[in-house]
Amino acid sequence: MTPAQIELTGQIVGVAAMALIILSFQFKRRSMYYIMQISGNVLFAVSFLLLGNVAACLMNAIGIVRGIIMILLGNKRKTWALVLINALFVAGTVFAGTVGGGGWGCVVSLIPQVAGTFSMWYGSDNAIRWIQLCIISPLWLVNNIFISLSYGGIICEAFCMVSAALYLIRMTDWKKMREGLAKRK
Repeated sequence: MTPAQIELTGQIVGVAAMALIILSFQFKRRSMYYIMQISGNVLFAVSFLLLGNVAACLMNAIGIVRGIIMILLGNKRKTWALVLINALFVAGTVFAGTVGGGGWGCVVSLIPQVAGTFSMWYGSDNAIRWIQLCIISPLWLVNNIFISLSYGGIICEAFCMVSAALYLIRMTDWKKMREGLAKRK
C-alpha cells in the first residue's frame, strides 16, 4: 500500500471507531457501554498505528485492557487494578517515547488516559463528565489535530465534549442555583 492509501485506511478506521464510541453512549447497561468502548478503542488503536502515532495506538491498546478489567471487576474495583492500569499507561508512554519517537505526543495521550481511569474508578457521574469536558477530550483533541490529524478522533472528542456539557446542563439544579445567588445579594 502507498502512504496515501495507508493514511486513507487509517482515517476510515478512525471514523468507524468514532461511530462505535458515539454509539456506546446509547446503552443503559454499563457492560454494553464498556464493550462498545473497547471495540472503539480497538479501531482507534489500529487507526493511530496507520496514521503513525505509536503513543496514541498504545494508549488505546492499554485502554482496551482497562475496559476488560472494568468489565471483569464490575463494581468491585480493586486498588491493585487501578495501579496496574496506570502503570501500563506510564510504561506504554515510556516505550512509545523511546522506541516510537512519540515525543510530547506521549504526554498528550498519557494524561487523559490516566485521568479517565481515575474518573471511572472513583468519580461520580458528574465528576466523570467534568473530567471528560476539561481534561480528557481537550487533550485528545490536541493529539487528533496536531499529532495524528485524525478526523474520526476530532469528531469523536467534539461529540464527547458536547455530550458531557449537555449532561451537566441537564443535571444542574437551576432553582437551587438561583436561590443561592439571591441569598448572596
